[in-house]
Amino acid sequence: MAPLIENLSGIKIEMYSREHLPVHIHVKYGEYETLLNIKTSEVMGGRLPSKKLRIVQDWLAEGDRRERLVNNFYQLNPRLAPPVIVTKPENEIK
Repeated sequence: MAPLIENLSGIKIEMYSREHLPVHIHVKYGEYETLLNIKTSEVMGGRLPSKKLRIVQDWLAEGDRRERLVNNFYQLNPRLAPPVIVTKPENEIK
């Protein structure tokens, strides 16, 4: 079962583990389902009525929601997370 992120008047927004890139959410409404890129709000596959898609795209654009969802995606899918590069300031390099 996928974690339900949000239920917007019957539009279910879910996120799965064991996923693939790019970072995305699953959006379900009735018999419709689509994958939506979190960073760009573009449809990656599937279908959703245009009015419902707009609601989800507006929801994604609120505040720091995209950043939080990207973090959630990588927590559920740590093998996909970009490597963290730690660098020392120049004055510390010897």
